[in-house]
Amino acid sequence: MGKKLKLFLFIGIFITLKLLASDAYEKQILLFDQSFSKSNSEQMLKMHHMLKNIYIQSIIQNDTELKVKALSRLVKSANKLNLDAKPYEKELATLKAKNPSLVSQATKTKKVKKPTPAKPPTKKTDAGTKLAILSVKFDNKSIRLQYNRPISTKDVKSFVLKSKSVLRYVFDLPGALMGSSRTFKSSLIDQVRVAQYNKKIVRVVFSHNKKLDLGYRIEGKTLYIGTNGSSSPRKKPDVYTKSPATFQRGFDPSKKVIVLDAGHGGKDPGAVNGRYQEKKAVLSTVLKIGRELKKRGYRVYYTRSKDVYLQLRTRTRIANDKNADLFISVHVNAAPAKSKYKSMHGIETFFLSPARSERSKNVAALENKSDVEEMNYFSKQTYLNFLNREKIIASNKFALDVHQGMFDSLKGHYKVRDGGVREAPFWVLVGAQMPAILLELGYITHPTEVKRIFSSKYQEKIAIGVANGVDNYFLKNH
Repeated sequence: MGKKLKLFLFIGIFITLKLLASDAYEKQILLFDQSFSKSNSEQMLKMHHMLKNIYIQSIIQNDTELKVKALSRLVKSANKLNLDAKPYEKELATLKAKNPSLVSQATKTKKVKKPTPAKPPTKKTDAGTKLAILSVKFDNKSIRLQYNRPISTKDVKSFVLKSKSVLRYVFDLPGALMGSSRTFKSSLIDQVRVAQYNKKIVRVVFSHNKKLDLGYRIEGKTLYIGTNGSSSPRKKPDVYTKSPATFQRGFDPSKKVIVLDAGHGGKDPGAVNGRYQEKKAVLSTVLKIGRELKKRGYRVYYTRSKDVYLQLRTRTRIANDKNADLFISVHVNAAPAKSKYKSMHGIETFFLSPARSERSKNVAALENKSDVEEMNYFSKQTYLNFLNREKIIASNKFALDVHQGMFDSLKGHYKVRDGGVREAPFWVLVGAQMPAILLELGYITHPTEVKRIFSSKYQEKIAIGVANGVDNYFLKNH
């Protein structure tokens, strides 16, 4: 009797959690329907990625109705953002053929309690107004954050994280950041990063390889953070040592292990375009990513640091042996035919999952063919064992953070097509016991993109973007 009662309780809890999750996805879809057409391009891209998350969940939960709703809106958002909508259209057409009545309801949402739309920040200063940062401005040595209402110094929490090669001055501020995250650099400060840490806190991080004389002050609705030489008086942040209390509000990068994998190598050149070989570009980029991550205090290992050939299973085995927290495999894409050399371009980020589109399958097949024997090594059962819900979701989150980090870093320097975050069965990721992603840095067959891929400046921007993505992932999931 006791076992039956426990079983009923478990089933009840499971059903309750599933209903709550379903309601949350309906609200997100409703938000998309109400806000997408009125949003700017950055907000549209965020909602596009939100729909991708819903789509992933529909696959995991085997919820065809939710899948149809996500796909129908992914088609709309992809077309509006000039992204490739064909995979979504193709799958939606397949579902329509199987169940026309279900697809006809795709544009409708369940009747859920309509969320109260967030009021735009106003000049009201009463305590009832939602606290928000309206603008962020940076000069070479300080940052200015404009709030919609006054705050006090007691609202600011600050501390310093120390590692061997970099110091991070962290300021946790109340409120919501309007717009996307920002990254700044200058001749005086290596990097300043402003991002939404959680629903209630905005985190500002000054990163530098030497000690900075930083502080902050508040004047009404404006918060200034910068070097004490730029303005005074300023309150200095507390400095924590290497005791456990050091990272009570953040995470310790020196305890995070990242394994970087430069695809192909040795007898396997990867994709080739004349004198350009994929294996050379990805190795150079991976070493730059590694240097950037080390500068930020992470422990970094490489599957290869020179031009050698590695079997596929060796790559993830290295990551597992090092007890890595994250695994990143870096590659370069190639068009399947000369007729598509000029039309196919852009950056894509993949995480391991059964492919849902022909394009993802084709990209995976191109990378997988480097070692057919290794594919045979992985039995179907081994593959399926890896694809559990937790690892798919964690890898998806990681992929989204790194993908966004790369585009934020490249923005303003290069006009790059967003190929999106996709799922595909890359064999190099099979067996990794941690969140694992694969980056395609562009198309070696594209006449313009091939030159970028082998450019040191482009690789440096990619490295900074990937490191920013890693930072954001740990800040949200430590």
